[in-house]
Amino acid sequence: MAKDWEAALAIPQNLVAVGNAAFRRLVDDVVRRAQENASLGRPGLIPRTGKLHKSITKGPYKQWTPGSYGEQRVYSDLIYARVHEYGATIRPKRGPYLVFRLWNFSDTDRPTGPWRRARQVVIPPRPFLGPAAKDATAHWPEYVRDALEYIGEYIGRQLP
Repeated sequence: MAKDWEAALAIPQNLVAVGNAAFRRLVDDVVRRAQENASLGRPGLIPRTGKLHKSITKGPYKQWTPGSYGEQRVYSDLIYARVHEYGATIRPKRGPYLVFRLWNFSDTDRPTGPWRRARQVVIPPRPFLGPAAKDATAHWPEYVRDALEYIGEYIGRQLP
């Protein structure tokens, strides 16, 4: 009989554990999908070195109070990751023009194409994190259901 009460009293903590387990699975799925987007190339995003793919990671899980839900960031610390995600306009710091060399498709380490000059260069958004989060969020009910089943099996083993 004491085991029944212990299992019943553990249900609130188990429900928080369900949410946290489902959330962590969601974060892992977002990381996987973002890496896939970066390595396969979203429209306009041509992977050259794989640095963007390798840089996508998740931050530490922060739980604000015991028994509460937490948060976790998925990010890339590369300086150009934000430019790919949101787009940017590059303007010259000195002089009226930007001067740069174009990349050929065979270039891997440095550009060898013709030189160009422009008053500004507009880089359109080529998101890889946002679509990954949107795609993974569609699977949230599945993650919660799996976590509930796991916790239910655990509680079932605790009861006589």
